[in-house]
Amino acid sequence: MMDQPAVSQPEPTSARSGFIQWFCIGLVLVTALSILAVHLPERLKLLLVFSVVYGLITGAVLTTLAFKLGVSVKRSLLVAILCLTVFGQSLVLYLSHQRYKEAILQQFKMDKTSLMLEYTLTKVEPSSDPESRKQYDLLLAQIQEAKQERQDKEQQLPLISSYMQHRISPIARLETPWPQLFWLLELVLCCLAAVWASLQVSRPDSPA
Repeated sequence: MMDQPAVSQPEPTSARSGFIQWFCIGLVLVTALSILAVHLPERLKLLLVFSVVYGLITGAVLTTLAFKLGVSVKRSLLVAILCLTVFGQSLVLYLSHQRYKEAILQQFKMDKTSLMLEYTLTKVEPSSDPESRKQYDLLLAQIQEAKQERQDKEQQLPLISSYMQHRISPIARLETPWPQLFWLLELVLCCLAAVWASLQVSRPDSPA
């Protein structure tokens, strides 16, 4: 009897290429979703809720894409979904910080009142009257304090922690490390929501 030719098994290579294709497309989708999320109105970006919704959408979209491309949902795919979710949330944080920094710097450029008052007071001789002199010194001290506060804020703007403090300022004025821990909590909830949404997506061949 003639030996039958060996049958090639391209499944591992095909599965690997399908996974790479899924990851590349998923990376583009997560990037687009993050950019869209940054430009949403601020009233929609509720703390905790926004990150959970982001995770649900990310998990559902990435899993649906995997089914479309024929990628099996295994533990490695769930790990990849988690990595993409963390990347997306980090990108949202970075882009939001950049927008916040640009808005504050633009506000500083538009606000020339304190600079004009300081310039005017330095050019005017204070009155010899004790009460007027006291008011003059008090006003000058307030301007200097506001100027120092503005300089401190400008120095803190490059730090992403300044934006984290700004995010939770409507709830509470918290110092480091609490804003960072709050963001980590949001990230954990976002990842859990992504995994839950991924497991809820029905396979195309599953019965109704």
